[in-house]
Amino acid sequence: MKKIIVIDGKWDVQSPSVQYAMKASKGADTEIIGMFLADDSSAETAEKAESHLKKVKQEFSAGGISFSSYVVSPEPQSFLKKIDDMMPASLVIIGDVKFSPDMVKGGASLEGLRKKLSCPVTTAGELAGAHAEKKTAKGTNWGKWLLYAIGSALMYFVFYPNIKQLNQKLFMSESVLGALAIMAVVIIHAWVWGNTTHILPKLFKLEK
Repeated sequence: MKKIIVIDGKWDVQSPSVQYAMKASKGADTEIIGMFLADDSSAETAEKAESHLKKVKQEFSAGGISFSSYVVSPEPQSFLKKIDDMMPASLVIIGDVKFSPDMVKGGASLEGLRKKLSCPVTTAGELAGAHAEKKTAKGTNWGKWLLYAIGSALMYFVFYPNIKQLNQKLFMSESVLGALAIMAVVIIHAWVWGNTTHILPKLFKLEK
C-alpha cells in the first residue's frame, strides 16, 4: 500500500492540501497519514488535536479512504523522528503549517525535508500551480485555430475552384517556379489543414 503523508497545523478538510490527498488516494491502494503539527507540547493542545483528527478520520472513512494520524510537537527532533518512522512514503504534502525558527534550525522545514527525504515533498500551492500549467499546456488556443480554419476555408473555396487556371499558368508550366509552387502548396495545405483538424477530437470529446 502506498502512503501519502500530509503535514498540517489546522486540518481543515476543505483545505487544498487535504482535498488533494483525498483525490489522489481515491481509486488507489493508498493510505493517508496525517500529521497534526501542534503549536506547543502541552497535553491540552495534544488532546484537542486528537479530538479534531477523529472528526477528520470520519470524513475520510465516509469516502472509503484509509487514514491514520499523529499529533506531533514543534520540537524538531521528535518531529523528524516521527517522519522517519513513517518512511517510506510516496509523497509528503505540507499544508497550513508554520515551522518555528527552532524547527527550521533543526532541519524541520520544507527545504529541510526535501533534502532529508527521498520521496517528493511539496505544498498545496505548488500542486495547484503544476495542475494549472498542465491544464494550460493541454488547452486549445482558439485564436490560432480560428486562423487555421479560415486558411482551410480559403484553400477549399478560393484556391481549389481555380486550380485549373493555376495548373495551366503555373503548376504545369514545367518550370522551376512551377515545381517550387507545387511543393509550397503541398506543405502549406498539410500544415494548415493538420492544425485545423487537430482540434476536432477535443470538439467531439474523442481525446483519450
